[in-house]
Amino acid sequence: MAHRDTELYAEFLDRLQRQEHVPAALNEIKNLIQFKPANEVIPAIRSAGITKIVNCLNISDEAQIDLTCEVLKICFDKFDIGDVIKRYTGHIMYLLRHEKPCVRRLAVDEVYKCVTSDPGLLPLPQYIDIYVAVAQMVADTDITVANKAILITSNLPFEAYLKVLSEMKIALEYSVSSKCNAFEVVINISCKSVELFKLCTDLGYLDFMISELNSNDVLYQMNILELLSSLAIKSHGINYLVKNGAIQKIAEMIADLPNNPLGGLLTPGYIKFFGCIAHHYPKDIFEKYPVLLDTLFQVFESEDKAILPVALDTLGFVGATIEGKLCLAAQGAKFIQTVDKVAQLIRNSPNEIKVRALYCFAHLISVDNDPNAPKSGPIDHRVTLMTREWFRSLSSRPPSMETLFGICKNPFPDIKLAAFTFLNAVCQHQWGEELVAREAGFVEYLLDRSIDHTKQSKEAKFDVIKRLANSPAFDPNILQRLQSYVEQGPFYSDTTLQVAMEEGD
Repeated sequence: MAHRDTELYAEFLDRLQRQEHVPAALNEIKNLIQFKPANEVIPAIRSAGITKIVNCLNISDEAQIDLTCEVLKICFDKFDIGDVIKRYTGHIMYLLRHEKPCVRRLAVDEVYKCVTSDPGLLPLPQYIDIYVAVAQMVADTDITVANKAILITSNLPFEAYLKVLSEMKIALEYSVSSKCNAFEVVINISCKSVELFKLCTDLGYLDFMISELNSNDVLYQMNILELLSSLAIKSHGINYLVKNGAIQKIAEMIADLPNNPLGGLLTPGYIKFFGCIAHHYPKDIFEKYPVLLDTLFQVFESEDKAILPVALDTLGFVGATIEGKLCLAAQGAKFIQTVDKVAQLIRNSPNEIKVRALYCFAHLISVDNDPNAPKSGPIDHRVTLMTREWFRSLSSRPPSMETLFGICKNPFPDIKLAAFTFLNAVCQHQWGEELVAREAGFVEYLLDRSIDHTKQSKEAKFDVIKRLANSPAFDPNILQRLQSYVEQGPFYSDTTLQVAMEEGD
């Protein structure tokens, strides 16, 4: 910035001391520095400072506050990340605690840029007060500010947390929303390490969180359960929840849901919580807390349309792994009846339920969704036998593959996509490939590119064909056509070939 511009900046700052001149002077500062490069602007800002601009926030006039925030943001954006907080720490603290949300948003954005860029930009102990102030903002009434505060406080240096978490407990004295925001931070950092988890438990956060499940606020309970499910998939998390009786308490609450006047509203949340844990620890959960699985099976028996979508998603998630399939199969008749119910829902349900049921069945049949399953070699023969029997339950007359063929031809894109996903799961087994090969017209249908009109559908069908392209279930002529389809890719069309030939000419 030229010497004259530096003088102008100082002159405009002086004019801010007269209230009648404030709006004009702010606009003059804005116009002076907005489009100039940082290396020209920063020397003047450093020389004259920003105190007089910040003082313009000490007024109730919202238009002036908005304009002041705009000018301050332009100033801040000229500095490298972190420099504003380092140079104007006192001002940032004032902005963080300002009564106007737009001012707090301006300040918290500066902290957010530092933490997400490099947490080491604001080293301890110099900036611990900044971290504490932001942590307390998880209770902010402005959603944008609170969400930024959650993200920042979830990603602080380890050394900051003893003081930050101690000071953040003030959020537990406010609204349900504030408590949930504090719980979210606690769960986020508890999942990072055993040491941070222990700190959270020592400060009483987890015990308080579990005690809050006794609330009559349904949405609050659901939020707590969802957060606890994220912790429960960690070994230190599930061990704590088991040892302190939290899982047993939740199991008892589930058992009592039929007697709870809010049971219908609470059941989906409890089922999701159970499903999340059982996906990772099916054997332990099924053996120690059978009521959880019984509740899931009862939903299918009752055919409660309000809960069925969650129950379908949960059953599929639990049965996505090899261990989950084996544990479900060990339940005997109850599980077989549930599989039959899922098959029935596929055949005779409205579209939304039909789609969820197709994806549920796909997870139960698929063996590729288990990250712990071997990537090569034969599939566990028990899984092969079980999945083949489950698939047969889809339909007896007509046969199951004919029924699936008919669903794949459904004109609704969401059903077609779900059907191709189910078919992909079936084709992960040799028995599935053989059934496709024997089903008259099925391969010809799959090779017909005119049947697909959406990108997702084309990609889903392509994945199926790629599986079949090396299957011993087909004769050489069919294999050649399948392999040719794979070579051409999912989006090939005759039009593409014609254009290419014309361009060549």
